[in-house]
Amino acid sequence: MSQPPGPYGSGGSGGYPWQPPPTGTGPGGAGPYGPPPGPPGPAGPYGPPGAPGTPGAHGTPGPYGAPGGPYGAWPPPPGPPPKRGLGAGAITGIVLGGVAALGLVVFAVASVGGLGDDSRGTMKLTLPATLDGGKYHRMPANPQVKQQEETLQDALPEDGTARVGIYSRDADGGARTGGLVLSGAYGNIDSPAPRMRRDMLDGMGQSQQARPTGARRDFTPEGGGGVTVSCQMFSMDQGTVTVYVPACAWADSSTAAVVAEISSSNLSRSDADLSSFAETTARVKKEATEPR
Repeated sequence: MSQPPGPYGSGGSGGYPWQPPPTGTGPGGAGPYGPPPGPPGPAGPYGPPGAPGTPGAHGTPGPYGAPGGPYGAWPPPPGPPPKRGLGAGAITGIVLGGVAALGLVVFAVASVGGLGDDSRGTMKLTLPATLDGGKYHRMPANPQVKQQEETLQDALPEDGTARVGIYSRDADGGARTGGLVLSGAYGNIDSPAPRMRRDMLDGMGQSQQARPTGARRDFTPEGGGGVTVSCQMFSMDQGTVTVYVPACAWADSSTAAVVAEISSSNLSRSDADLSSFAETTARVKKEATEPR
C-alpha cells in the first residue's frame, strides 16, 4: 500500500521519511497544530524589507531601509546629549561667591605690607555706578560684600582704604548672565608692583571657590596708559557645571586691585580670553580710579 505524498516530495522510498498525520486529526480537521502555512512568496515568508520611507509587510516604515518586522522599524540612533547650562540663579550665586574668592587679596596686600606712609599715593580706588562703558552695573552691597570689605580693611595699615564691589551685566542688577567682581585698596604703596600683582593672584588661588587653571601672563594693553596687568584663568564650580573665570590684577604707587569676570557663557577655557579681559581691566582701572 503506497503512502500519501508529503509536502516535500512523494512518499515511500523516494519521499521524505516522516509524514504528517492524516487530515482531520487536529482541530478543524487541519492537523494537530492548525493549518500549514501557505507557500512562501517571492520575497520570503515575512514579506519584503521596507525600503527607506516605505512600510514593511508587518511593521512601520523603516527609516534607513530597516526591515519592517512585526515590531516596527529599528529606532533611530540617539541624538547628542543636551548641552549643560546654568540657570539664572546659579550664575548669580557664582557672582556672589566670587566676592569671597577675591576677598582673599587681603592676605596678599597684608603679607607684603604694601601700604605705607610714603607720600606717592595720589589716586584712590572707587566703585562707580557702571564700569567698562556702562557694560556692568553696580549691585547693592549685600552683607557678604560688606563683610569682605571690612575684613580687608582690618588687615590694612592705617593709611589704606579697602574697596570691594560686585557688578551685574544685567541693568536690573540680577546678575543672571554674569557679572564682574572688583576687590582692592588704595593708599601709599611702597612694594614693587610686580610683587603686588603676583601676591594678589596667589591670594585668589587660595580660595576653595576658585582654582587656578593655566599659566599666568602679563599684558600691557593698548590705550591703558601704560599699565601692566597680570592675568590668570580660574575655574569655579556650580553643581556639575564648571565656569572659567579670567582675573587680572594691577598695582601702582596708589592703588592695587583684582578684577574678575564671571559669565554664563564661559563654560570652557576657550570661551574666556585673557588678552581681551586684560583690556577690560585697563578700562576698569581708568574708570575706578580718580585723584584723591
